[in-house]
Amino acid sequence: MFKCKIENTKNNILTLTQDETNYQVLSITGLNPPKAQINTSTVAGLDGAKFNSSKLQSRNIVITLKINGDIEANRISLYKYFSTKEWCKFYYENEHRNVYIDCYVETFECDFFTNSEIAQISLICPNPYFKDMQEIIDDISKALSAFEFPFAFGDDGATNVGIDGTTDEAIEFSTIETTRVTDVVNNSESKTGLIINVEFLKNVNKLLIKNTGTGEEFTIDRTNYGGFIKNDKLIIDTNKGNKSITLIRNAEEINVFPSLKKGSVFFQLDIGDNYFSYLADDGNNDEGIAITFNHYTVYGGV
Repeated sequence: MFKCKIENTKNNILTLTQDETNYQVLSITGLNPPKAQINTSTVAGLDGAKFNSSKLQSRNIVITLKINGDIEANRISLYKYFSTKEWCKFYYENEHRNVYIDCYVETFECDFFTNSEIAQISLICPNPYFKDMQEIIDDISKALSAFEFPFAFGDDGATNVGIDGTTDEAIEFSTIETTRVTDVVNNSESKTGLIINVEFLKNVNKLLIKNTGTGEEFTIDRTNYGGFIKNDKLIIDTNKGNKSITLIRNAEEINVFPSLKKGSVFFQLDIGDNYFSYLADDGNNDEGIAITFNHYTVYGGV
């Protein structure tokens, strides 16, 4: 059993399955892993060819459905969701996966002069991977929770409990582990990009994020631009085709690409474990930032 929905540019969603009163899905193609493009070259004296590179081609989803009920009205209603050249979002759910993919409508073909009207809709997906509906968020802050609230309750109600910070009885609210490494697990069927959200809790000039497994580093140095200030937010998008570095300050978005240190790498999550750490002002202000890594599990097919 499967479910299929489509979302248009107005964020209106039409369910194409589970109710055949208006539409009956006859087939959907393009749900398998997409075709790969393998680039090779021939070399004199070498049998076969030499591999150069490979990539996945765009995904082409074709939906064939029968229009029921008030056929003309229902066909015209479909135009609102499948407007040629426009963006749409295709949702698909079965027993094991609940995913979506961004598409553009290539064609909408329908034979008006038949008793049983069949529509065939072709969707092109530039990014061929399906994304899981559930976003994964990993906190890579070095601040470790260590707080236990001192509390007593007697016949007279709640009472204050005094804490002497000079004794061994003092309770820590949190601790900073300067060598902490966070594991970000990618359960996808491919490498994938991510969005790194950084919130500044105090003034910081330089931020370095490191993949400790590969040695790759990403450094933003704002020393010559006045640094980051408290309540600034930094959004780093490492997804291919959408790479960006945006500073949000007082509701204003600022492109801070000029602050990117030469040699910095826009991280791609390998399949499985990925280990990250960071330094703020060379480790002097690590407690001054909070970082989350946001990514989606991606699939080649459903």
